[in-house]
Amino acid sequence: MMKLVVVRRRAGLSQSKLARIADVNQTSMSRIERGLEPAYPMRARRIADALGWAGDPMELFEEADDGTD
Repeated sequence: MMKLVVVRRRAGLSQSKLARIADVNQTSMSRIERGLEPAYPMRARRIADALGWAGDPMELFEEADDGTD
């Protein structure tokens, strides 16, 4: 599972709510979470900002390790 999904769920956000906050198309958000579409740098930054993510935005798009599940 992608770290983005774990962080989004912990934040209590649905996929569609995060997409709206981050100004990302819902279909694109779904594809990003499934690893079917890349999170380009500007889009990744908007998603990270919407989640309050303080680290490198690209970390959100890595597989979650055992410590984050």
